[in-house]
Amino acid sequence: MSRRRHRRKNKNGVKLNVTAMLDMAFQLLAFFILTFRAAPIEGHLSLNMPPPIPQTNVESAQTVGTEGNSTPNLHALHLFVTATEAGDVAQVRLESNVIAAGRLTPTTVAGIGRRIAPLFASGNVLYDRVQIEVDRNLRYEELLKLVDVCAQQKLPDGKPLGKVSFVEMQR
Repeated sequence: MSRRRHRRKNKNGVKLNVTAMLDMAFQLLAFFILTFRAAPIEGHLSLNMPPPIPQTNVESAQTVGTEGNSTPNLHALHLFVTATEAGDVAQVRLESNVIAAGRLTPTTVAGIGRRIAPLFASGNVLYDRVQIEVDRNLRYEELLKLVDVCAQQKLPDGKPLGKVSFVEMQR
């Protein structure tokens, strides 16, 4: 006969209270969720851009009693920028006049600013915003140089021109 060993079985086996551990885990989870702050996005550029759909000026009929209060229809000043295959500026046109050709150097950018400034500084301003139409190949660095020049322009009341937008040139 084989001999069997009989072990005493502890009827009160080891019991582990998991409730306290789960409570602590949920408290830590809640703490980390409430104190988490995402890192800010680097290089974020916030622009207030109008939709790229061309807008037409609707002529409003003048009503009686508003003859002296009529405001002139203000339009967008259009800059057309063509680019080389490498992404550099090839030509900058103000409406249909060429105002710069070749790469944008600091002197070229200053010259563009001098050409645009009189259009906004005179008493009878026809423009209230600048729209830059850019070639698909143009690098953003070159575009931002032009946006900076346009944003530095002053209106006759001394306020800076705040409406600068850009769209991709339609071919």
